[in-house]
Amino acid sequence: VPALGMLGPGKAGMLRALPMDGNGLPPAGSEKIAREALAGSPLSYEPFFVAGAAGFQGNASAGTDADAALLREALHRNPRAREAHFLLLRHQVGSGDLKAAISQLAVMNRLTGGIADKLMPAVGMAIQTEQQADDAVAGLAPHPELFAPFLRGFAQVPKPPALAVRVVKGLPQAGLADAKVRGLAIDVLVKAQAFAEARAIWGGMATRAELVHSPDFADTKAPPPFNWALAEDTTGVAERAEGGMFVSYFGRVPGPLTSQLLTLAPGSYKARLVYRSEGGSPGALGLQLLCVGSQTPLFDQPLDGAAGTNQALTVSFPIPDQGCKGQVLSVSGRVQESRDPQQAVLRRLDITAGGGK
Repeated sequence: VPALGMLGPGKAGMLRALPMDGNGLPPAGSEKIAREALAGSPLSYEPFFVAGAAGFQGNASAGTDADAALLREALHRNPRAREAHFLLLRHQVGSGDLKAAISQLAVMNRLTGGIADKLMPAVGMAIQTEQQADDAVAGLAPHPELFAPFLRGFAQVPKPPALAVRVVKGLPQAGLADAKVRGLAIDVLVKAQAFAEARAIWGGMATRAELVHSPDFADTKAPPPFNWALAEDTTGVAERAEGGMFVSYFGRVPGPLTSQLLTLAPGSYKARLVYRSEGGSPGALGLQLLCVGSQTPLFDQPLDGAAGTNQALTVSFPIPDQGCKGQVLSVSGRVQESRDPQQAVLRRLDITAGGGK
């Protein structure tokens, strides 16, 4: 009996006792009780919430502006009410008010840590127009904690290069100073094949002007994709060793062991790899270059030589005028019927312009 007294008097007490469904909604038909309760309990949270929630019955419903106004009144009385914040977010997303939706997500994230990681990627995935991009960037600006989950979602759906550049350039520069956010921004641009813009963001970490960054494999600080990426998977393993890079191909699953994204302009070039074979089957490893998006290498030259011998491999090649704004240079495990392994130490890998055909 004392517990029943906590429910409050009259209609407001009935609202407090209502069971919520799995979506945080009161039972259908509760709006009548809520509106009757408003007259007697204008300072209570529940009448405004239940009345506003009536417009959200059904998963596809985003409520009306009047429903949203009731939810805002409910939040004035109980600012920590998660269910009201969630329904208001549904309305803002459904009405296309991205700026308000992002601000709402920021509030919800403060109330329930980690919720932005679950919901914010969907906002990034949904961006399809320049207006949406501008609205999203404006909403994100005061909330740097939302940059990373937004960019993760944005990169999951193919976007036109111009749209990706617009979003990344719109982010506050202070946000891009964060290494995690900068890496995600680079990933967004690379996936949209806006390679020059991605390189410009990454470029602050480059200290030399070679066409291949860190040709001696010594730079352990700058991240991929414009520095060396190292594999450790079913293909094999790559790890930095004294004086270079050690690569070991297991022989069963072809693929890159160490790779770097380049932005070579159309023209003629020459690649030169200095290495020492450490064992296995000569030629199981190869020096490869592909245009991004193509499965046909511009070249794929085997790493020959007996174990313990120093070798130098030189390849002349062209970059075509069209369809090759970005290139992936790699030392990779090659397709072979025998499935033989091979190990090598890579000493230096350079590319110079003017290599001829």
